[in-house]
Amino acid sequence: MSGFERVLLIVNPVSGQARGLRLGKQLRQSLEGKDVVCSVRVTNGLGDAERWSHAAAESGFEAVIVIGGDGTVGEAVAGQARSSNKVPIAIVPVGTANVVALALALPFFPGMIKSNILEGRVFSFDVGYVPASNRHFLLMAAIGFPAKVTKESARKFKNLFGVFTYLWAGFRNVFNLDEVDITIEDEQGNIRSFVGNTVLLSNIGKIGDINLKVSPDTSAHDGKFDVTVISSRSLWEFLLVILRMLTWRYRSKPRMEEFQASEVTVRTHPPVEVQIDGENIGQTPLVTEIIPKGVKIIVGQRYRDDQL
Repeated sequence: MSGFERVLLIVNPVSGQARGLRLGKQLRQSLEGKDVVCSVRVTNGLGDAERWSHAAAESGFEAVIVIGGDGTVGEAVAGQARSSNKVPIAIVPVGTANVVALALALPFFPGMIKSNILEGRVFSFDVGYVPASNRHFLLMAAIGFPAKVTKESARKFKNLFGVFTYLWAGFRNVFNLDEVDITIEDEQGNIRSFVGNTVLLSNIGKIGDINLKVSPDTSAHDGKFDVTVISSRSLWEFLLVILRMLTWRYRSKPRMEEFQASEVTVRTHPPVEVQIDGENIGQTPLVTEIIPKGVKIIVGQRYRDDQL
């Protein structure tokens, strides 16, 4: 029996080529079979998921279930991050990339999804916040090369080819790794200068199932960003960086610098693209900070974090 008596299902009707609607109906029937009262709301535009998530506790819901892609998940996270009365978020992945679901080791099959919601573990997660645009993010902010790749991955192609759209855009741009002057200031006023093509401000920086780690010590529960600056100038150096992230057996640091901070200001010359959780939000400068324990999330059974 679930500890939840009343839950809110937020469904994005266009995610996964309308798979979200079908899955939402199935999940509602399954949960109501376990005596869980479900209220279903279907998004009609930007801001719906955030507004409903923010008011969930005040509306009498004990959990929010999000059925959609990373964008819908991001809105629900933002709503809870703004709320002083938090309830757990359960994520049902039906989007294009579903990076959040991979990072949290969430199941993708309907039967396993229901069991994970009813029996899953609830952890508090830090949340990134961008004051200038009043935006929140769960995974990371990426500056430079990754943001350029995201910008060139058109929605119509993502709907057709999914994650392969990002891979193709990345391959096209990997031969043109433009370096810029980078300055990064932390909450203590320390200023570091670099020349590079990528800055990553990681909150959740691990995908355990494929052993991908931006940094070996990245944790979404320590109140800090893991800041990574990459300055690979060739395809070979770029591949070495990826190899290091996949194995963490290559311990030297070719073209890669790392440190931690809870507040970060990134400036570049010239300005470059910025994205948060896969969505472009403009260009540098970027000012962002961590909100410790900003949201509660139901994770998958295989989720592990050494900092817990």
